[in-house]
Amino acid sequence: MAKKKAATKKKTPAKKKVSRRKKDVVTTATVTRNGREIEVRQLAITDLQRIDRFRRAGYGGSVSDALNGLGVQDTIFADQFKPLRQGMQLVGRALPIKLHSLVRGVNTPEQQREQQEKWEAEGGHPQKRMMRTVEEMEDGTILCFDCGGDMQPAHFGEMSCQLAYAHGCRGMLLAGNCRDTQYVLKMPDFPMYTFGTRPNAFGGWVINEVNRPIFMPGHMTHYVSVLPGDFIFGDNDGVQLIPGDLVDEVLLRVEATFEKENEEREALAKGMPIDEVYKVFGVL
Repeated sequence: MAKKKAATKKKTPAKKKVSRRKKDVVTTATVTRNGREIEVRQLAITDLQRIDRFRRAGYGGSVSDALNGLGVQDTIFADQFKPLRQGMQLVGRALPIKLHSLVRGVNTPEQQREQQEKWEAEGGHPQKRMMRTVEEMEDGTILCFDCGGDMQPAHFGEMSCQLAYAHGCRGMLLAGNCRDTQYVLKMPDFPMYTFGTRPNAFGGWVINEVNRPIFMPGHMTHYVSVLPGDFIFGDNDGVQLIPGDLVDEVLLRVEATFEKENEEREALAKGMPIDEVYKVFGVL
């Protein structure tokens, strides 16, 4: 009896990997930088999506190169800002906050009562107004604190970080001190760059302004202006500001660099001859 031929399975052609990210909807706008007009691209995405994409493709050097290509060289923050631990990426929309020292124990009960009444008329304690602003803004904010040079107290602690995070904040740039860092470090996604740490909350400070322009110490310039709508990018190499009208253009340039450099890394790892490296890629 003749044996039946075993049925042969048809080979299914391998599927090409398709990016899960939908094609970007890109529009253009004209902005003025250093007296010249530049056409920049803008994306119809959320700030949380921007954060994810910057974290995936971005690093300090590629962000700096993209900004330099757009004529921006004065938005690198001072190296006093240090992450609570290496590897933190601080990315998001700047929410500038102005603090000032507050001398305690000198106001009379009447003056204290007047201060409380003034705050209530303005919508509550300044920190509560700040938290409300976090809640009202699109998710993905970075609290940026100008502490006026005051280094006595810890200006922010873990419970305040928890509250801000719960309402959409995604990190902090603090020109002052923080505390409760062992608990802040246990939070799932709250990178913090700060001048230092202190255990004491006493020492006296108060929030003066919320979501208004501030100065923060700079690297190439004495100060960096932080305006509402600007964007923050920080990693192991330091922290930079991306002007609000350039955020998406910088993101797209950073992503293009990421793709190009991945190809370059692969070629270098395979032992590409040195002469060919400089012929193809130029000066590294």
